[in-house]
Parts: sequence; C-alpha cells; structure tokens
Amino acid sequence: MSIGKPIIESWAEDILVNPKTKTPCKIQDFRSINGIIDSRVFLRNTYGFSVWLEGQDVYETWEADGAPTHIKRENGKTIKDQVQAFQYEIDYDRPTYENFVLEGKILDVGGAAGTLRQFLPPNSKYISIDPNINAPLNVTKEKAQAYTCLKNDFSFLAGMAEFLPFKEEVFDWVHMRSMLDHVQIPDLALIEAHRVLVGGGALLVGISIEGGRDGHATLKETTKELVRKILGKLGIDKWKDHHIWHPTFSNLKKLIESNGFTIEETYWQPKFENRVVYIKAIKS
Repeated sequence: MSIGKPIIESWAEDILVNPKTKTPCKIQDFRSINGIIDSRVFLRNTYGFSVWLEGQDVYETWEADGAPTHIKRENGKTIKDQVQAFQYEIDYDRPTYENFVLEGKILDVGGAAGTLRQFLPPNSKYISIDPNINAPLNVTKEKAQAYTCLKNDFSFLAGMAEFLPFKEEVFDWVHMRSMLDHVQIPDLALIEAHRVLVGGGALLVGISIEGGRDGHATLKETTKELVRKILGKLGIDKWKDHHIWHPTFSNLKKLIESNGFTIEETYWQPKFENRVVYIKAIKS
C-alpha cells in the first residue's frame, strides 16, 4: 500500500520565514533531514526543556511503534486489531469535525502525519508542523488503511509551536489537538498562533481537562495518579506522566483569552465523558 510523502506545496513555500527572525526564507535556507525541512528551534537552556525532551522521546517511540496498540470501546472490550482500532479512533473524532468545519488555509500544529485531513474539505490548503521530524515516515500500513487521507502527499515540516516559520496573517485556522499540554511554553505557542492567523481567523484547541467539565477528579483518576506517583518513587516509570501542563477548564480559557483570542464556542467531545474539550476562539 502506497503512503503519501511529506512535501512543501508552492503556496506553503511562499509563506515560509525564519522561525526566529521572521524574515522571508526559501526552502534551501533550511536544513533538510531525509528530504524534510527542519525549522525546529530548541530552548535547551530554558526551564523545562529536559522534561519536555524526555516526554518527546517517549512520544516519538510510541508513534514509531505504530500506536495505538489498542483502544477500549464503550462496552469495555479491548480492540487489538490495528485497522479496527484506528477506525474507531476516526469514528469518535468525526463528530468534533462535523461540529467545527475547518476550511481555507489550515495550520495543524503538532499535526504529525496529518490525520486531520481525514475530516477536511478536499479543496483545503493544509500543512502540518511537528517536532517529530519522522512523523510522516512512521505511518503503518494499518493506519493508512483506516485513514485513507494518508495515501496522499501533504505539506509537512518539522518545527515548534513556539517558533512557527510562517508569515503573519496567512492562515484561516490554527488547529491544536492533544498537543498544548506537551509544549514547553504554552503562552508562546498561542502568541505564535495569533500572529499567523488572518484577522477574524479561528484557533481550535482540543485537550484533556484536569478534573473534567465540573472541575472534580473522579476517584478512578485520583487513584491512578497516586499509584503512578508511588511507582515512580520505586523507580518504575512505565506509566510516568509526560505532560508538561495539566490545565483545568478555567486555566485553559484564561490562557486563550489572555493571548488575544475571544472564545466563541466550547464543545465537549462525547467519547470522553466530559474530559476532553474543544474550544474555538477568534483572533481579536
């Protein structure tokens, strides 16, 4: 089965800038690894970098192993068939993108191999940016069988949410799903999202919320966290939490609103029992 290649389409090449200085760049101005543009800027001497790097290494290993290895259904049964597991993943994400229709020029921050394309109109201009430079190369045949979008070439480059290599005011949407709790500096990531959005453009953040919708952790969550901490002290870090940030609902809204956005709509993903929220916010 053929799998799409990471490329840079002409429209995306026209909006490239130096991620630090924001001066215009061409593809040849960037380092290339395995044919993929590398625009990453690492804050190696900044507080939290070692924690971020450890988590990133774990995540990239998980992706390279062909995650997910299983997904639990509503009836409690575990799906071990990889294609079926990915199909269920698509099914429980679909209602979100029926509620939020992303169109125009779309930047998928932390978008990895671009699975968001499964839910986009065919005429969308899409680009994924992710610190995992190998993300498009680690797509398994099982994942591509479920996510049919993965058979197509797409615009991708390696980079950081805090240092986007794009001109200002070029995107209609910035999409951040399951990644804002992994970035080293969430404020800077949203400042950059604001910069690259057109006036009136939309930010869509999807993230797990500490304590859920009502702000109270369940007994199961509290017990799980306690066990994880005890195991960590015993040197067993298999279940170590590698999230940088654990936002409550109020923390997340504060982050978004204090960085130049007006919240327009809040949507709790049905699959996850009021634990995962998507917030659409408009550039003020």
